[in-house]
Amino acid sequence: MGVSRFIYIVVGLALAAYTALWVAAAAIYAPTMQWFSYYVVDYRMGFVRRGLGGEIVDLFPSSQYFTVLLTLRWFVPALFILSLIAVAWTVAARFGRAERRLMLALLIPVLPFGVVHAIALPTPNLLGGAALALFAVALTFVNTDRSIMFSSAIYGFTIALLSLIHEAVGLLLPLGAILAVIVLARHRSIKVQRFSAILAVVPGLAVVITVMLVGRRDVTAQCERLPHVAVEWPVNLPMNQILAGQHAYTDYHDWVCSQIIALLNVPAAEVVKVWAHVSAAAMFMTTLFGVAVLAATLFIINKFSGVPFRRFCGLLRGRLWWVIFGIALLLPVFATGADWVRWWVAISFDVGAVYVLYAASQPESAQPATRRTRVFFAAVLIVLLLIPSGTVSHIGFVKNPPPVVAG
Repeated sequence: MGVSRFIYIVVGLALAAYTALWVAAAAIYAPTMQWFSYYVVDYRMGFVRRGLGGEIVDLFPSSQYFTVLLTLRWFVPALFILSLIAVAWTVAARFGRAERRLMLALLIPVLPFGVVHAIALPTPNLLGGAALALFAVALTFVNTDRSIMFSSAIYGFTIALLSLIHEAVGLLLPLGAILAVIVLARHRSIKVQRFSAILAVVPGLAVVITVMLVGRRDVTAQCERLPHVAVEWPVNLPMNQILAGQHAYTDYHDWVCSQIIALLNVPAAEVVKVWAHVSAAAMFMTTLFGVAVLAATLFIINKFSGVPFRRFCGLLRGRLWWVIFGIALLLPVFATGADWVRWWVAISFDVGAVYVLYAASQPESAQPATRRTRVFFAAVLIVLLLIPSGTVSHIGFVKNPPPVVAG
């Protein structure tokens, strides 16, 4: 490569240090209780949504309850970050070493769906994202019809299980899986692609439908298993007070029962009514921000790979209805949840992970980088490091409840 490898090694080490800094900051200052809420119900009272998360916690002694929750809080982003590393390594080395591919690989961790997003918002849907990343990487290696369908079946089964932890997994990931099958297995017959897409999408969708139709709604009794413990909850403290070491606490049992269990009791049709209390300005700004995140992700991949996004879209011809189906499955997630930016980031990952792997396989990404491209790489890297847009969940939608115990 025209530029010394030493420079890129330094960049890689700087990204590792940047990640470590975010981990330390999140461990010290960021509240964790909201991430525990995904694991508060189990199947002891019957089949309920998100029950598998509670069953995982139940595998361990009750004395280790919060230790297990804290472990899950960090295990989820760690697994997702490892999947990003797998994508980055594939981009950098799978199709031949080239400077443009190395630039793409180094930018993947700092894209909106990258490591900071995982650290700041460690929701269980990241487990589905990790599965999608590994599935997409696998499709760049397998080269027989049987191996492609086998990979799709494993992925579909994994998504089905993960949908029992968070029902959004079965709705957020089908678009990415469909794109991966169409684009990364483009040399296979349409019959193989169709069957692979079915194997990848249907199991998770079946679980989501089952949860919606037969999942128990009244989960108030789940509160009995939750301890009364004062948990740090500084969400309403100004940043200067947090940095000064001040703390605020709230009762874990009371907060979960009032904020989470009560929400799980509400049917999806009733949850939709929340939009009557959301301002049009908030919806517009959140949508605009989310679309900008998606556009920026695609622009960066296009710019450094040299592979036009329209060529990527051209591969979807003849499979457009498949893509429309994947997009349609996203609508219930947007209709029943206020975290629209998070959903747009998930969409950018669905499209971006497949696009970057496809772009790395194209001859344009093997072309020498110009001096202008290197300067632009440095500028984009700095901007992405300074503006971690993936940490945003929503804009002006909801307010956090005040802590009930302060100290």
